[in-house]
Amino acid sequence: MVRNPEHERRLAQDRLLGWSLSCPQQQPGLSLGRDLVLARGPNGLDLARATGMEALVQSLAVALTTRLGDDIFNTGFGFDGLNALAQEPDAILARERIRIAVIQVLRKEPRVRRIVDVKLDGGQLDLATAAGDDPRELNITVAFEAISGEQLNLNLGAISPHV
Repeated sequence: MVRNPEHERRLAQDRLLGWSLSCPQQQPGLSLGRDLVLARGPNGLDLARATGMEALVQSLAVALTTRLGDDIFNTGFGFDGLNALAQEPDAILARERIRIAVIQVLRKEPRVRRIVDVKLDGGQLDLATAAGDDPRELNITVAFEAISGEQLNLNLGAISPHV
């Protein structure tokens, strides 16, 4: 039997990072909702799965687009950054509260071994832009290491108080 190191690495990654039901965004770029996907299998239609790194990224995306406390079965689940944008009048404190909220979500995820970086780019949070963009909108990028050893850079997209 011929060994395929890439296939073996993928299987090991899938075992470490697990799986979940696939639930992509209905309108990518807009946080309007997610839906389950049906896939054809050997026994007919079944719910599609996200495995490995795809499952981890999807889980983080769901956590970072769910307001902290909105899940009535797990009130500690979610992202508190939207409250920081809506409530904090000081721009510097709002940015730091958002950074901390992202870090808190990543720290709660057991499949994240180490957080490398959290970047907040874009809006100044205090100056209106010439193009009419929302000055309180931020583009968030995180870099982290998964328990499987891979390092991932993930662009979470823009958040604003109007989401």
